[in-house]
Order: sequence, then C-alpha cells, then structure tokens
Amino acid sequence: MRFSLALALVSMLVSAPVFAAPNDGDGKEKKAKKKGEETGPSMDSGADPAATEKSDDGPFKPKSEKPVIDKETGKAEPPPKPRPRDPIVVYLEPLIGFGKGFSASNSAASQDQMPDSTVVTVEAGGMYDLSPKMSLGLRLAWSTATIDPQDGGESFSSTAFAAPELMFEYRHALSPFTALPIFAGLGIPVAQGTLDPSEVDTVKQRQGLVNSLADASHGFEDGELYQPKRLPLILGVGLRHERGALDLHAGTKFVFGFNTGGAVKNENFFSTGVGTIKANAVAIRNVTLAGIMYQFLEKPALSAGLDAWFSYRAIDPVEFESAVDATPPSSFQFVVEPKLGARFGKLGVGAGFLLPVGGPLGDSGMKGVRLNASYAL
Repeated sequence: MRFSLALALVSMLVSAPVFAAPNDGDGKEKKAKKKGEETGPSMDSGADPAATEKSDDGPFKPKSEKPVIDKETGKAEPPPKPRPRDPIVVYLEPLIGFGKGFSASNSAASQDQMPDSTVVTVEAGGMYDLSPKMSLGLRLAWSTATIDPQDGGESFSSTAFAAPELMFEYRHALSPFTALPIFAGLGIPVAQGTLDPSEVDTVKQRQGLVNSLADASHGFEDGELYQPKRLPLILGVGLRHERGALDLHAGTKFVFGFNTGGAVKNENFFSTGVGTIKANAVAIRNVTLAGIMYQFLEKPALSAGLDAWFSYRAIDPVEFESAVDATPPSSFQFVVEPKLGARFGKLGVGAGFLLPVGGPLGDSGMKGVRLNASYAL
C-alpha cells in the first residue's frame, strides 16, 4: 500500500509539466492576462526585496542613517570625529606663589610664625605617544623663593630641585569621544632639602622650605615632586570627554612617598611636654580633580574653563604629635583654578589663578598664578 501511494505521487509530479505544456506549437497562451494586471516578482528571479527594505525611524535606528542636515545649505553635515592626538608634546609651566607656607612638622604655635614668602617654580616636561593608547612622559621642576622671617630676621633666598617623575598612561576608549586614562608615575628621590625642623644644616633646611612652599603654591596638587628624602609612587585613574569645543575631565590619584632619609634628628625639638616630631615610613596623599574647558572662539582659538580639586593628606612625611591634645591643622584642602587658554597652530598658551578655599592654605593666604606654554611636534 505504501509502495503504491509513493508511485502515484511520483507519477503526478512527473506528469504535471506535461499537462501545463501547450498542445500545439502556435505560441499562443491558453489563458490571456487581464488588462492592467501585473505579475509580481518571484523569489527565484529579480532582486531580493530585503535588500531594498528600510527600517522605520525610531530610537534604535542607526545614527548613520539619519544625517544632520544643514538648514542653510540643505546638505548633510559630516559626522563629528574625535580630536586627533599630537604624538609628541613638550611644555613649560612657570608658577608664582605668594603667602605663608605650611609645614605639618611644626607645632600649632609655630604654624602662626610661618614666614611670608614669594616662590617661583618652573616645571618642564613632555609626553610621547608609544601608540594611540599608550604614552610615556617626564617632568622636572626647580624652584626659587624669597622668604621674610616674622621674627625680624633678615630676608633670604634659596633654590631647590624637585624630584623628577617618569610617567606612563594607558587610555581605554569608552566611546569615540570618551576615554578612561589609567596612569602611573615613579619619582627619583633627589628632591633637595629636608622637612625635619631639627636639622642643623641651614642649607638643607632652606631647600626643604623652598620645596614646601612650591608644594603649597601648587595647592597640594603635585606633592610627589616636592617631598625631600622620599621615593614617590603615583597611581591614578581618570575620565576625559572631548567633543567639539567642549572638554570635560576628571581624575583621582594616590601618591605614596617612601622614606629614604631615616628618622628625624631630634624628636623633642620643641619644648618638653608640648609634643614630638617623627618621620613616617610612608607618606600618603590623595588628590581628586574635576574640570571643564570650553572653546568659545574659533579664530583665534580661545578657551575658558575651571579646575577644582580636593586634596587629602592622609599621612604627611614628617608630622608633629601633640602631647596636650592640641588641634592639628586640617588634612583637607579644596582649591579652585579659573583658566584661560589660546591656541595658535601647534602652540598653546594659558594662564590660571589658584585660589585655596579654607584649609591650611586658605588660612595662610597662599595663592598662585600659573602660566603655561606647550608645543606639539
């Protein structure tokens, strides 16, 4: 029975073309098409309808299918592209600070006796792109200061080199316009001077004071450069968004300073019973920054912006420990820096004003004016 049914089906399939073929060779069709009737395309001939099918507009439609049309010209505007990076950039950054300094190794009474001073720091460095995602950098700094002691002594000047820093940065792309930079730095522990107030060498004391003033005038932003007798290690992560005229940036870094100078000369340098001083094995500082820059003029390229950062000195290199429960200076510092910038081809210039808000630097009246110039090679 199954064999007979299969044979019948095969017979029908083979016979079908025969019944559909014309009986005569005159070329006339048996059935004429109705007037105005059109036949649709078959699946085995012509173009695939899916190839010309377009999706409806909606929130999930690809942006490339919906170009921005210029209302004046009626032409489609090209999609925005991320800013190109300069493979090599060198810079020079002078900073002028003025006000009283700050030292965590001084007693509360000695903080009020910190001298008025003017400090000039010149920082220079550069960045080199190993690839679009990785960069190496180097920065060096040198400072000079004029100090007016409040005890009526004669003013004096001194200079000091900071610790050179080698830097590495890796940028993870979150989008064509947003990157997540991960960075690390290692300093060379050759910053001049000492932060030990019991040091009998006057030259070392003055050099240490110059580096302390440079650190304060920078709003405690770059302590890794200005800590004598310390091996600096820097670890951080940031976020940068650059699109058109807008530049948004933020980041946080931890600075670890490992003691290479040993203990202080005299722990009981201050009056007996007031307290002692000590050099910590590791100094720790955190700096968290956020900022915005906007180019408000195209030619010449002029920009304005604001940076603000929060510094927390978890452990200072040398500290005073009170024996009478005196209130220590605050370990927190907030600083704002309004900025202006201009760009002329590969040359960029800018200026900013560092204004501490509260904290030990606000109390001491320390402020700074920062200038900078950079050139892309």
